[in-house]
Amino acid sequence: MTTTDTQNRPVVPLSRKPRGGRAEGGAGRTACIRTFGCQMNVHDSDRMRRMILDAGYAEVQRYEDADLVILNTCYVRENAVNRIRGHLGELNRLRREGRVKKVALTGCIGASDEAAELQEQYGIDLVLGTHNTYELAEFIGLPTMEETYTPELPGVEGQKSAFVTIMTGCNYRCSYCVVPRVRGRMVCRPLENVLEEVRRLVRSGTNYITLLGQTVDAWRHERRRFCDLLEAVAEEAPRVWFTTSHPSNMEDRTLRAIGERDTIVKKLHLPVQSGSDRMLKMMHRGYGADRYRRKIEVFREHVPDGTLSTDIIVGHPGETEEDHEATLRLIEDCQFDSAYIFKFSPRRGTEAAQMEGAVPPGVVQRRFLEVLRAVEQNAFRRNQRKVGGTEEIYIRHGRSDSGRAIGETWSGHAVHVDTEAGPGEYVRARIESAGPHVLYAGRPL
Repeated sequence: MTTTDTQNRPVVPLSRKPRGGRAEGGAGRTACIRTFGCQMNVHDSDRMRRMILDAGYAEVQRYEDADLVILNTCYVRENAVNRIRGHLGELNRLRREGRVKKVALTGCIGASDEAAELQEQYGIDLVLGTHNTYELAEFIGLPTMEETYTPELPGVEGQKSAFVTIMTGCNYRCSYCVVPRVRGRMVCRPLENVLEEVRRLVRSGTNYITLLGQTVDAWRHERRRFCDLLEAVAEEAPRVWFTTSHPSNMEDRTLRAIGERDTIVKKLHLPVQSGSDRMLKMMHRGYGADRYRRKIEVFREHVPDGTLSTDIIVGHPGETEEDHEATLRLIEDCQFDSAYIFKFSPRRGTEAAQMEGAVPPGVVQRRFLEVLRAVEQNAFRRNQRKVGGTEEIYIRHGRSDSGRAIGETWSGHAVHVDTEAGPGEYVRARIESAGPHVLYAGRPL
């Protein structure tokens, strides 16, 4: 990565924003970025990290070591806001002690109606939403960026794996989801623009590209569709994945491409939310359970060894026992390898927050455990089939205190493996045992 020269620059106090001119920013200063939420938030943090490094800040991991703390936030669930309030309270204490100077709130909470209330209550110095992340540049002393929309802003180069945002926002209006309010309508990047970023990352040493979007498979540009972009990226990068998809946009040819293209990881994350047609209609998901099942049949046909994950909401207002049973039947039919299971959380400004028919907490907890048990039982049976086989494993995280590295097979299975190999390397190892969430491998062959 090429960083901006920060030598011989006067330090600009962060209590005022520089106005134009060359960057004068943060030589000798420190910054801490704390990320909450999804992969989109992680990628936004990567781009903000690029800015603070270019401005001459050193990144630190502890609040008390930082001159500037950036909280990049999620707004999907109610407890997300409560959690951020806890961090803001801690930061106010550190500021009173003179150990933290400035605090920035970014991400989805920064774009929400509650941002102004939080800024006033906690004295936050800078609040940014999800479409104006680039304004952080001026705040830390870099020249003003004339980005028209955030996906143009590059992230940190030279990492073994990287996220590439191909679109932002969402045109759906799911009853429970606040994302369209905080990330806006869908905006897609041009294909060549995405490929330029991918090529730059690969040249810098990145060997695993994950394409990101709120509904990534909704990407469209000049009569090209998501599969066209996916196949083009698969020609440029040695390892490719994408998330998160919407069943209404998922084309059969994309599912076939996952199986046919050697550089695409053989896993699919396709949120279903419910197995009940009545609930799917109430949620405004735009598809029925049988249509979802057909998509999974196509995936299993063309990617027989691949992994399938999903999202499921338990306890949405109006959910009955019949609806819950329909979800359990779909879980059995689709044989998910993993699932993110959420108890319904009302979000201010969403349709579901105003709906009648709230499900009692005790019922929600029981249904949650039944869904979790069904998913884990299926996942455990499927993972057991891997025991005794030999897999090529891509190392995501090097050896930890547990003595094992964390990797991923080409079929998308998570693996704990006994190796000294570092991130970005491949090893071959025999799978010795399996749980519902991960495989365990011995020493590399």
